[in-house]
Amino acid sequence: MAYLGFQLFSPSQLLRPYIKSFWYLQRANPLPTLHKEFMHPSGGYSIVFNLGDKLLLDEQPIPEKIFLDGANTVSRKMGFSGYVEVLGIRFQVGGAYPFLGVPLNELRNQPTFLDALPQPGLQELQERIQEAKTLPARIALLEEWLLNRLRIGQEPSDIIPASLALLLQGGWQKPMPELMQELPISQRQLERLYQAQVGMSPKQFTKLLRVEKARLAIKQLKDQSLTRVGTDLGYFDQSHFIREFKSVIQMTPHEYLKRNFRIPQEYVKAGKSFK
Repeated sequence: MAYLGFQLFSPSQLLRPYIKSFWYLQRANPLPTLHKEFMHPSGGYSIVFNLGDKLLLDEQPIPEKIFLDGANTVSRKMGFSGYVEVLGIRFQVGGAYPFLGVPLNELRNQPTFLDALPQPGLQELQERIQEAKTLPARIALLEEWLLNRLRIGQEPSDIIPASLALLLQGGWQKPMPELMQELPISQRQLERLYQAQVGMSPKQFTKLLRVEKARLAIKQLKDQSLTRVGTDLGYFDQSHFIREFKSVIQMTPHEYLKRNFRIPQEYVKAGKSFK
């Protein structure tokens, strides 16, 4: 997204357990035509401050200047045109709960508009960000608001980061009953905690993890077929791999490969399978 002037910034030490990054888009010149970018799900949330012209989400205009990119379970398309300037907070998986103060499963897969949530001071924050003259000053305003919210927000469960660490370190490959043996909690209790504090079930999050690993493997594909990618990630068969990948990314592995790369001619001549 270099054409949008994409930049990432790390949060301060106190916020790092909750905030993955601050991100910023700005173009010096307006976009004369509509450009679309896929946003692939990874289980986190963003609060987005639109400082430019209207944005589109899945072809629909977003009228509000502040909106939530909820924990999506499917890829979505963001549309940009005209003057582009956007500032966002990207939360760690499970990190948004202390700040938003509502069960996150209620916000899944929708750009819930934050004026409907108990978030005092957001409109004032938007105005202060708009008036700030530098990007560091704007990020400082975000940090100030987040730290204030953290002091009065919801207390997250210690089980969430512990279980997420297990999943991220390979636990996504294990059956849930086997994973539960490593946690001091019942599966039903874990399900409830995940719905409230992550925004989806452990099974849904595990699915996103595996599909994301498949997507990144396809981006690095050089000398192996897509069949091997599915096999390496534990899919029972190719149809299972294709079906699960498409249910999240909204295109087949073959379509994703073609969209991101031109298939080398030597693969075509060799009759390699990319379906």
